[in-house]
Amino acid sequence: MLKILQINRYKTSSEKKLAQSIKNLLGFYPKNIALFQQALTHSSAAKHTKSNERLEFLGDSILGTIVAEYLFGILPNKDEGILTQVRSRMVSRNQLNKLAVKLGIDKILRTDIKGNISYTLYGDALEAVIGATYLDLGYIKTKKIVLEKIIKQHLEVHSIINEDTDYKSRLINYCQKNKTSLQFVLLNETADGAKKIYRIGVELNSKIITEAENASKRAAEQLAAMAALEKLEN
Repeated sequence: MLKILQINRYKTSSEKKLAQSIKNLLGFYPKNIALFQQALTHSSAAKHTKSNERLEFLGDSILGTIVAEYLFGILPNKDEGILTQVRSRMVSRNQLNKLAVKLGIDKILRTDIKGNISYTLYGDALEAVIGATYLDLGYIKTKKIVLEKIIKQHLEVHSIINEDTDYKSRLINYCQKNKTSLQFVLLNETADGAKKIYRIGVELNSKIITEAENASKRAAEQLAAMAALEKLEN
């Protein structure tokens, strides 16, 4: 009976269908269905409506905060550099693309792109859905949904934590095998209170392809190398 009442709050059959999809994916019926219609509308299909780009921006920040808070709690003895690396792996573009497909985002995303669709669109849409959830339910409920319905169900968190974190060595090996020149370049060094922030760039064949910053120069190099490997291997 409750389910019927919740579904009947939506005006059209397409709204009811989308609401049921969100319920199946994340376990709740949206209060503001328009937010989720926008979150699942790629710019190519946004003829008379807004695209999901603004919600993607918001969802990216919300997801990063949730994951950072989660890791801070479960890894009490890890320093900032390790926490940053693990968080980056958990919310990497490749990881989000895979998660989106596992959740079924690819089946409900509206797009008018012809031919093959880049998996990046699905990861972007997942972030937009998280942004919509935040606006619809608030941070506390969104955090619970993200942790219970996405991270704990679909991510092997401990495997990610225990992955080899020496991305710099892996990148060096990759470049040696592919006869590519590699340099780690200090792009900037700024003061943030009592500590310095280092911005490191990965330069391949005289071109900067990724950048990262951290209070530890070594951690910044690792983060930049990780981003470079993700770009090169995908």
